[in-house]
Amino acid sequence: MCFFEFTQELLMQIDKTKEMLFEQGLHEISFQTYAASWFFKLTNRYHQNITTYIHINEKEIFFSGKMRPFNDVHFCTPKVSINQLKYNKIPIKPIQLNQLTIPLALGLIKKIKRLSSQYSDVEDLFYGIEPLVNEIRALDERSALDLHLDSDSQINLLSRQSNELAEKMQSLEAEMLSLSRIVLHKVFGVSKGDWISCSQLNDSTLTQLQYEHCDIYENTLNISGTGITKAGLLGKREQSISIELLS
Repeated sequence: MCFFEFTQELLMQIDKTKEMLFEQGLHEISFQTYAASWFFKLTNRYHQNITTYIHINEKEIFFSGKMRPFNDVHFCTPKVSINQLKYNKIPIKPIQLNQLTIPLALGLIKKIKRLSSQYSDVEDLFYGIEPLVNEIRALDERSALDLHLDSDSQINLLSRQSNELAEKMQSLEAEMLSLSRIVLHKVFGVSKGDWISCSQLNDSTLTQLQYEHCDIYENTLNISGTGITKAGLLGKREQSISIELLS
């Protein structure tokens, strides 16, 4: 069993680490800590010779430990929700859409739109290659000779170009997603695991959910997660919030 005290110092450490996650575009940060101790039922005592690490991601923390002289991790705790540690009752954070007009938001949206435009151009090229490959494959040997065309080499060249374009699309998509997460964190003050609410423009309907995923498509930021019931509990249905990134 692993014991740790959730102190103000540990909370500050977690918050600082979460900031590093966003700044460096990381999924998880781990480092050695002395804030936890381990108890073993087999020996019925606490062990002090356990090298312990704390692992922090956007929404959870957990601990792992290894016993000397071994280098492999022997023990790992379940993941613990940061919000459950911080609050007796998890607050619902409102998303104020007028925050999108502040300079920080406008700068991030401008970057996202530029990347979205690049993605659209690359996507057009990517899907333009497939018809060319089909046309070349349809050429008979006589036609290829008349055109002085080596059909196999041309198909290989187009295939390489297609793979390069696919990798470029993945890179642009990942960069847009990273910027979207920064918008949610820096502009609206929310990160994964937070309970959020939002009323769409020109719509009085209030959507409440636990933020679990986000993606971006055609300048629209979509947030999804388990819905929150009127009783203030997590429900069973998945809900979504769509935010149009205007500038």
